[in-house]
Amino acid sequence: MKSIVDFGFKVLPDAPALTPHQERGLALGAVYAAGDDLPINALTAAAEPHVAAKILEQSWDVHDPQSARATYRFLLDGGGHRAVYACVRGYLNAGWDLSRAEERARVEQAAREIPAIAMQRGERPDLALTYFQSAWPLRAMMQWYRPRRIIGGIAAWDAARVVHVSRFIVDAGYLPPEEAWAAIDAAVRMVRPEYPSWEEFQLGFLAGQVFWQSNAGFDAQEISTDHRRYTSAGKSLLGKADSPWQRQPW
Repeated sequence: MKSIVDFGFKVLPDAPALTPHQERGLALGAVYAAGDDLPINALTAAAEPHVAAKILEQSWDVHDPQSARATYRFLLDGGGHRAVYACVRGYLNAGWDLSRAEERARVEQAAREIPAIAMQRGERPDLALTYFQSAWPLRAMMQWYRPRRIIGGIAAWDAARVVHVSRFIVDAGYLPPEEAWAAIDAAVRMVRPEYPSWEEFQLGFLAGQVFWQSNAGFDAQEISTDHRRYTSAGKSLLGKADSPWQRQPW
């Protein structure tokens, strides 16, 4: 229970000092650091190389420098589900207190219209519709509450993942830190125009997490558990004075 409700920030005592530029980039992945007990002040997961390599192989299909660079391209060049989310976002912008008739009508409308939207955007119609159908029951987790509206974009989730995967790429020795920092710099440039604040960045991260998990074989309980953990991590980052989100204005 403590890991869910109480987030101190793990600090690597002997880590080299970060430049303000590096601290801003690392802050994109701070929700993972706070939620998963990783160092908040260093580009490392503090993992042994063989452990980092195993995590990368199992979770990212990364096993060498080439696949590490391919993962960066996937996340930075629009492959991280941002485009599919844009196809279905408007149809997820519905209350969770609809009558059965209203809900059925919204789902039927989405089934008619999403394939054409996906084709216009160069996305696979069947994939876009599948993502909508999987995310529909979980749409409340992808919305602001007051006033209720769907999260505009999930670039924050892709940017956070650039930092997160970089930790393991560096620990595994697949790429030098300089190359990882360059990818993180690209993530900063990608995401900063998308949000006005760390608070809305956090909401974009949460929406992206749910959107991906709903289509990646996670059950509703797993998704809810992760959503609560990273929601709590974000609240800690937004509220604590020693948080990188407090030290680095958006």
